[in-house]
Amino acid sequence: MKCLVNEDLSKYTTVRIGGTAKKMFVPENEDELLKVIEEENPKYFIGGGSNLLIDEDSFDTVVNLRNFNTQITELGDGFFSVGASVRLQKLITTINEKGFGGIEYLFSVPGLVGGAVVMNAGRGKKANKCISDYIVNVRVLENGKILELKKEECDFSYRNSRFKNGNAIVLSVLFKFPSCGKDEAEKLRKERIEHCKKVQDNSAPNFGSVFSSSSMTIMKLVKKIGIRSGGCRFSGKTVNWILNTDNGTYADASKCIRKVQRLHRLCGKKCKLEVILWEGSKNKE
Repeated sequence: MKCLVNEDLSKYTTVRIGGTAKKMFVPENEDELLKVIEEENPKYFIGGGSNLLIDEDSFDTVVNLRNFNTQITELGDGFFSVGASVRLQKLITTINEKGFGGIEYLFSVPGLVGGAVVMNAGRGKKANKCISDYIVNVRVLENGKILELKKEECDFSYRNSRFKNGNAIVLSVLFKFPSCGKDEAEKLRKERIEHCKKVQDNSAPNFGSVFSSSSMTIMKLVKKIGIRSGGCRFSGKTVNWILNTDNGTYADASKCIRKVQRLHRLCGKKCKLEVILWEGSKNKE
């Protein structure tokens, strides 16, 4: 197991903001993951990093979840056992090659299976499609024990699960995918990529969606007026999208978020943050 010292966290997030990990452990299998959790009792874990806003502070211990379980095992009849460290693109192309599909709309997401399950990643509320549609059960490490939870025990809802605000770590997932022809799967993947090129603003580092729920009227206004702070701003192309355009900081992105939260409160509307914040000790004082 690797242990990186004074590791730059910004390079592990898609928005390219973050401080330093005094120690970053990179377990190569489940046993090493269990060992580092038992010995170090870490509070911070990082996977694909697409929904993280990390303070420019120093964090004692961070565990990198990108390598500990990268296995995909086909079990027959559309059942696949998938490690939490598997990238979504790899999962999709693998099941497509085997004649199965269902989650091609996630092909553009730069994340891992574990994080996608925690966030219950999906296409959008109107489409009513999420990765949990095809989950049978989830193996997790929770309170020092490995549990196998049925889908019904995971409390999946739109962009949410029982894991999102808890202390469980997803280890692997059992899926059952429907049949899908290879030509159809390839078509769906290409359509997703073309759709993202048209509607998503990837001109600068970003989180993806900032809020999991919000007022579309307010968010369209935010898109129009272009709320900004320092090196960060809300995109003028994609609703609910913050860009790090000029060496933006945690404070810059946080101010942008707070401005939109304030707008919602003033208008009597609710919004729920999808981005997960790692607040440093300086900002807690």
